[in-house]
Amino acid sequence: MSENGKSPVGLKRAPAIPGTSLCPPLLLYNMMYRPLDFLMEAAEKHELVRLGWLGVPYYLVTGPDLVKQMLSDTKRFQKGSLFKKLEIVLGKGLITLNGKAWIDARRRVNQAFDRALMSRQQAIVIRHTTGLLERLKADASPAYDLDRLMNDVTIGVAMELLFGATADDIDLDEFRRAVEICNDYTRYRIWSLVPETWNTARRRGFLKALATLNAVVASVIERRRQDTRARRFERCDVLSLLLDAGFDGAQLRDHVMTMLLAGHETTAGAATFLLGLLSRHPRVQDDLYAELSVVPEDEVPLDDLPLTEAAWREALRIYPSVPMLDRKAHTDVRLGDYQIAAGANLIWSPYVMHRKYFAEPEAFLPDRFLRGMGPKPGTYIPFGEGPRMCIGKALADMEGKTIVAMLAREFTLEPAAEGPLSVRPLISLRPERGFRVRFHPRQTAGELAQSAGCEQRPRQAMIEAGLHGV
Repeated sequence: MSENGKSPVGLKRAPAIPGTSLCPPLLLYNMMYRPLDFLMEAAEKHELVRLGWLGVPYYLVTGPDLVKQMLSDTKRFQKGSLFKKLEIVLGKGLITLNGKAWIDARRRVNQAFDRALMSRQQAIVIRHTTGLLERLKADASPAYDLDRLMNDVTIGVAMELLFGATADDIDLDEFRRAVEICNDYTRYRIWSLVPETWNTARRRGFLKALATLNAVVASVIERRRQDTRARRFERCDVLSLLLDAGFDGAQLRDHVMTMLLAGHETTAGAATFLLGLLSRHPRVQDDLYAELSVVPEDEVPLDDLPLTEAAWREALRIYPSVPMLDRKAHTDVRLGDYQIAAGANLIWSPYVMHRKYFAEPEAFLPDRFLRGMGPKPGTYIPFGEGPRMCIGKALADMEGKTIVAMLAREFTLEPAAEGPLSVRPLISLRPERGFRVRFHPRQTAGELAQSAGCEQRPRQAMIEAGLHGV
C-alpha cells in the first residue's frame, strides 16, 4: 500500500471498524443481538466500511452510488451468504437463485405478475378487507393486535390471490406460528456457529414448523394441478400462471414457498407499521380521511390518492419490510473507488439508508414524498433496486395501500398503550409485542354530508396544487 492509503492501482482500501475487525466474536454478537443499532453506528462516518472477518470479510455499503452499482451488476455481485441460508426454508426460489438459473426463473415468473391483472387482484383485496371491516364493526373488543389482524387478512388475500385457495383451508394459528418459527430459526442460522446437523430442540421445532408450511404448499399445488388448463386461464392467481409457465416439482414448490412467505408477511408488516404510525399521528390520520372520504365505498383508486401513497412510502422508509440484505463479490471487483476481493460479503440495509440520508429520520412525515419533496436518488430502496428489484412490488403496494385506505376511511385509530413503536429484526422487520390499537367508527354518511366542505378542504388543496397522482 502507498502512503496515501491507496493500492498500487489507485483504489482505496475500505476503512475498518475498530474492535470488530480484530474480534470476530464481537462481530457475531453485534449481528445476532443488535444488528440494526450496530449497522447504524458503522454507517455514521463512511459510505463503505469493513465490519470484520467471519471466514470472509464483511462490509457495509451505504453510499447511494455504490449501492446502485452493486445492485445493478448481477454478474459481479450475486446473492450472498445471508440469502444462501434462506434456502433451508425457501429452497431455490427467486430470492436465493443466482446466475442463469435466476434469469430463466425471473423471466418465467414475471408472466405471473402482469399489471393487466391488477384490477382483478385488487377486487380480491377489497373483498377480504370488507370482511375485516364488518368484523371490526360487529365486535366490541376494546383493543386489537394490529399485527395479528393484518396477518389474518393478508394470509386470506395471499391464499386466494396467489393460489386460488382460501384461508379456511388452513389452521391460521398453526400457520402463523410456523412462519414465526421458520423466520426466527433462519435468522439464527445466518450467524450461528452451531452445526446445522445437530439435533437440538430448536432445530426439531423448526423442522416441525417447516413440515407444516410444506403441507400447505403441497395442498394448494395439488388443487391447482387438478384444474383444467381452461379453468386456470379463468383465474388470476399466480400459481395457475406458474403451472402454465411450465414450473413443476421441486422448482414449483420453491417458488410457491417463496411467494407464500414473502407474499403475505412483508405486506402484513408494512400495513401494521403504517396503521400503528397513523394511530399515533391524529393529524395525518384526519388528513388521510379527508382524502379518502370522497371516494366511493367499493373503490380505492390508488392513482388519485397522493397522501395515501405518501403515507405508505413514508412507513416503508421508517420500517422497510426487509431491513438488511447482502451481496457476494463473485470476482475481484472495483466498487466505486474501492477494491473488493472475490468472496467478500457486502451488506446493504434499507433501514440504514432510510435514516442516514433523510432529515428527521425517525419522524413520520408523509409530506416528504409529495411532489417536489421526494428523496435523493438511490437513498430510498424498500424494494431494492436494479434487475433484482422485488418482483412483487406493484402487488405489495396495491395490497397494502388498499387495506390501509379502507380501514382509515371507516375508523379512527388510537393506540391502546402509550409509547413508541418497537421492532424486532428477523428476516423481515416485525412489530414487537403486536401494536395494540382501538378502532372507533368514523362519521355516518349523514354527519359527513354536513361537514363535507371542511373535510374535503385538504384533499382539494392538494389537487389544486397539482399533487394528485404522485
